[in-house]
Amino acid sequence: MLKKVFVLLLCAVFMATSAVAQKIQDLRLSANDAQNVRFVVDLSDQAEIKLSRLSNPPRMVIDVENAPFEPGVREKRFLTTGFITSIRTGKPTPSTTRIVLDLPSDNVTEKHFTLAPQAGSPWRFVIDLKHNTPQVSVKAFSNDAQNIATQAPQKSEPAKKSVTKKKIVMLDPGHGGQDPGAISRSGKYEKDLTLKMAKETKVLLEKAGYKVVMTRDKDYYVTLRGRIEKAHKANADLFISIHADSAASSSAKGLSVYTISEKASDKEAAALAESANKADILFGMDLSEYQPEVGNILIDFAKTYTMDQSAKYADEVVKEMAKEVTLRPKAHRYAGFAVLKSPNIPSVLLEMGYLSNRDEDKQLQKESYRNKLSKALVRAVNTYFTKHVEQ
Repeated sequence: MLKKVFVLLLCAVFMATSAVAQKIQDLRLSANDAQNVRFVVDLSDQAEIKLSRLSNPPRMVIDVENAPFEPGVREKRFLTTGFITSIRTGKPTPSTTRIVLDLPSDNVTEKHFTLAPQAGSPWRFVIDLKHNTPQVSVKAFSNDAQNIATQAPQKSEPAKKSVTKKKIVMLDPGHGGQDPGAISRSGKYEKDLTLKMAKETKVLLEKAGYKVVMTRDKDYYVTLRGRIEKAHKANADLFISIHADSAASSSAKGLSVYTISEKASDKEAAALAESANKADILFGMDLSEYQPEVGNILIDFAKTYTMDQSAKYADEVVKEMAKEVTLRPKAHRYAGFAVLKSPNIPSVLLEMGYLSNRDEDKQLQKESYRNKLSKALVRAVNTYFTKHVEQ
């Protein structure tokens, strides 16, 4: 019996070893020009590969069976060039290695083929991608920016009366699903509190005439990148991420508002941003239609404009919140939160108060208290669009 078990185990080990004999040795990406990109997967041996396309967001999925990455290759998922937004990897099943190419749009055609080893080259799975209709995803913030983007002077024309449309506000309840966020002194989860606050604020904003979109409306997890992507898909005019703070000291208290800064305003803000950022994200923009120097100018302009607009809204929030609740000293703060890094949507992160503080924990659990915060947010939105945004 023991011998039989040993033989079976030996066979199982042999089969498992055989199943993963092939390895992914390298990932290579090259751009022939602004519209054509080649992606190559180098393999130690021939492998079963399935290629599929997905939309919303557009991406190409490559599933390789029984071929894990060789050490160091997986890190190449961060390498990008041409119009590929990013490269991600994962393992949907124990035997499947997945490679995902994020595309700028669905207007990308592909041809793929396998090449056998020759002249010292390994097995290769090759995908040739062509972007048929390059588009720029950066909003034009002024005539000057538009002139830069098109590299052509514009004739002066009489201003046309535009049709007023609803401004779009994206509310982002922090955390969710398997990520509870901070846990209050009374055992409540930050993820539940932020969702309640977002839903209550949504009602008031809609009554005030705004279109409101939420990154989540139930208890599920949304990635940091996914939150930004949803804001871009909704063509949001303003992004408000809602959180509740926590600190080692139970005496810490007060509301604060954050806007983006690569250099945090103080050590505490830097530590907070570091703990919240699972990845450093700058939403990808397709500027392949333009010369590199033109694209750089446009990106810099967009980022500068957006940071300035974000700060203006944050200042309005601070003014309105000061009428209602206790604020932290220097309540408008700066940190490198990933969800604030969209270069063309003004964005703020609201820390409603400290769940680690007994009094603020009790207050934040009350709908009447959150209603004061929601009303202040809406008043700030009204002032921001009326005073700081060209209609």
